[in-house]
Amino acid sequence: MMIVGTAWAENDDDLAAGGDLYAAQCKVCHGLVSAPTGDVRPVPPRVVRVAMQQSARPTTQDVSVQMTSGLSAATAAWLGEDAAEAARIAVAPPYGPNLRGVYGRPAGTVKGFVYSSAFLKSLKGMEWNDAALDVWITNPQKWVPGVYMFYKQPDAEVRRKIILYLKANP
Repeated sequence: MMIVGTAWAENDDDLAAGGDLYAAQCKVCHGLVSAPTGDVRPVPPRVVRVAMQQSARPTTQDVSVQMTSGLSAATAAWLGEDAAEAARIAVAPPYGPNLRGVYGRPAGTVKGFVYSSAFLKSLKGMEWNDAALDVWITNPQKWVPGVYMFYKQPDAEVRRKIILYLKANP
């Protein structure tokens, strides 16, 4: 009986770790998976740098904004830019489809999400299960060259915990 209790405790710990790993590594591109619980932790501010092709004139991806507090000279120097240039932001749509219910779902079926032609040609209709998610998260570009997902996770234990979390959120 004690072994069963220990197994459940390990599974709960792995599930919690999977949720933390998802939040740290997947949420920025795929959004929330679990339903909000009311215990929402504040997200600490961080600097995000987006690489994109430079243009001599503003584009929809390169928008100049007025910052209410501005950047200090020290922060701008840390970014490697002058304060005026550092006050530009990149605007991007959500990167990937929502992953709530991904486990057991046929690939390429989230309504309204535009999948790459490489993804649809190779994976449309395949069911997301433990093995498929493990290969996908390991290196999606290796499995299907030309897909839009560039995240790679070489650590099998991290992948296992993220997949456990996705399974627990149908």
